[in-house]
Amino acid sequence: MNQINLLGTAFDCSCGKHHRVPTKSLYYQPDAFDHLVATAESVTDKKRYLVVADSRTYEIAGRRVENVLRQSGATVDRFMVPDIKGEPPAADDITRDHILDNAPETDLYFAVGSGVINDLVKWVSFLRKKPFITIATAASMNGYASANVAATIGGLKVLFHADACQAVFALPEIIVDAPDELSSAGLGDVLAKSVSSADWKLNQYLFQDYYCQFSVDLLKDLEPVYLENPNGIRRKDPVAFQALFHALLFSSIAMTITGTSSPASGGEHLISHTLDMIASRDGRKHDFHGRQVGVASILMAALYEKVFSIEQPKFVSPPQKVDAGFWGSLTSIVETEYEKKSRKMKKAASILQEKEKWEGLKSLIKPNLVSPTKLKNCLSEAGAAHRYQEIRDNDQPLESDKFRKVVLNANQMRERFTILDLAVMLGIIPDQIDSLIEDWV
Repeated sequence: MNQINLLGTAFDCSCGKHHRVPTKSLYYQPDAFDHLVATAESVTDKKRYLVVADSRTYEIAGRRVENVLRQSGATVDRFMVPDIKGEPPAADDITRDHILDNAPETDLYFAVGSGVINDLVKWVSFLRKKPFITIATAASMNGYASANVAATIGGLKVLFHADACQAVFALPEIIVDAPDELSSAGLGDVLAKSVSSADWKLNQYLFQDYYCQFSVDLLKDLEPVYLENPNGIRRKDPVAFQALFHALLFSSIAMTITGTSSPASGGEHLISHTLDMIASRDGRKHDFHGRQVGVASILMAALYEKVFSIEQPKFVSPPQKVDAGFWGSLTSIVETEYEKKSRKMKKAASILQEKEKWEGLKSLIKPNLVSPTKLKNCLSEAGAAHRYQEIRDNDQPLESDKFRKVVLNANQMRERFTILDLAVMLGIIPDQIDSLIEDWV
């Protein structure tokens, strides 16, 4: 499949939906910025532009973007998203409001950065009903062409729908030379696809949720380049980096065309979101999303192996309430999600008690899972985080007890059913989680 040919198209899919890819072009090439002006003029005939960056991404790419646009005769303003107490900005409602209150009006936004800057510009441009173009500065996450915004609102990590960017620009030299921890975070994010797709299929099987095989298969041709050659990422091989960037981009497109994050987000993301939420609650710094997701993906793959080794399931009663001691001030907002989750867990148990249904689930999902060994080896050889101690918590190694508590409670934070819930229903969480953590991460 030539994925690039999908950009800007619309088509009927075998999943029953009419898919539309709103991102019309990708320029991942040394002369990418030579195409900025023509692309901007194809998006709007008005020439008032706003370049949004932080202090780091402005120096990396923002100044060059600004100069190129100015040379076209456009009116170009700049907005620098401020750091928070000396730390990089966050995609949250406080920063959103700061941008809305202080950024100049514009006809077209240019988001210069990776995850946080893109989410903020996506959010603000959607609220102001203006288009935006993405200037990527790292292969660090899978949201560049996604219509989803991952943000923190009132302390809860949420995901909601906005509009995707019109185009993505990336200079290979910038992407390859990005800090190693950013690139390895991108690898962790894209490797989640195996377990997140399994969770999505799980929801289709149990609850007849919508599922799209086309979007799951979108990365199939790209996966071997980085999954089978993780040293390419460590060595900064341009071919491996281009494959990784394309995989991240089309992972985001899979989410956009299906209208859900399910193709790329499952139980492993709940682990990462929980780490982010409790760090925000406690005024602490958390690690990059993809580094947390990569470690969690290994553990989720191990949970799938453990769950599917069971011949006949015996379900236990899951906790009736969320753990207020763990969630603290977040308890009330998490409770709402867990009430909906509890109903799903009850329904799932009633279905899977039938041996035929249990065997059907295993035969459906097992063939497409990537083993925890393969995920761990890939991350390890690429120089990426693959053990929980490598996750940073306020610039210190994440402690064993804290990681364990996150794994025990992460399923409570969102309604979506995942392998975490199956493991809770089977008593694997909490009874066997210590040994699984010890063996795998």
